[in-house]
Amino acid sequence: MDRKRRLLWELGIVAIFLAWWFFFVQTNVNPALGNIYVGLTIGAGLIALIDRNLGKKDIDLVNPNNTWIGAILIAFIGYFVIVFGGQLVVRLLTGVPVSDILKLLQSTSPAFSDSKIINGITFGIMVAYIESYALFVVGFDLLASMFNAKINRNGLKTFKLWMIMFGIGFLFLILHVTAKGIESSGTLIVVFFMAMVSMVIVAYTQEGRSSIITHQIANSLAMIL
Repeated sequence: MDRKRRLLWELGIVAIFLAWWFFFVQTNVNPALGNIYVGLTIGAGLIALIDRNLGKKDIDLVNPNNTWIGAILIAFIGYFVIVFGGQLVVRLLTGVPVSDILKLLQSTSPAFSDSKIINGITFGIMVAYIESYALFVVGFDLLASMFNAKINRNGLKTFKLWMIMFGIGFLFLILHVTAKGIESSGTLIVVFFMAMVSMVIVAYTQEGRSSIITHQIANSLAMIL
């Protein structure tokens, strides 16, 4: 499959399935949250189109050189790095234990719905997908193109790429503050750390799949806990 067809496949998922789901959330679960993620879904599609036409499009959703087993394995490694690395970082500042770190990885608390299944799918799968795709895949790729930075293992050795990652990580933190009302400093530290780990995974694997799965694992297990 060539790059153009892969992009259309990615946009098909974003525009058709995710947009429909968040419209459902907007009308049946939580109107405010649904509005936020409908907007983010549309924004992700626009960013992907801009990246395709003006950027380098170095990062695809799926790298054909990587297997699904490898992608899932890397995702679990990334999850444990977030959990235990987050524990270390947060303890330096607030002393939060591992059990609390696991719960801090939940992206939000459902406000107007009693359906555990709907909220589980929404926050565990859909929210994790669109946040990671918009910020850590196409957004990351577009910014790297604008500043002429390479998203790969060698790029991780450059100050320029780390500054781009820092900026996206801070944006991810702000999104959680404004969209989800998180006030705990420990939570915000973990949110930022999670963003940085996710983008390291993208650069290391040259695809978005592992990063998205890492986010989905984190959100899903947090909701279960």
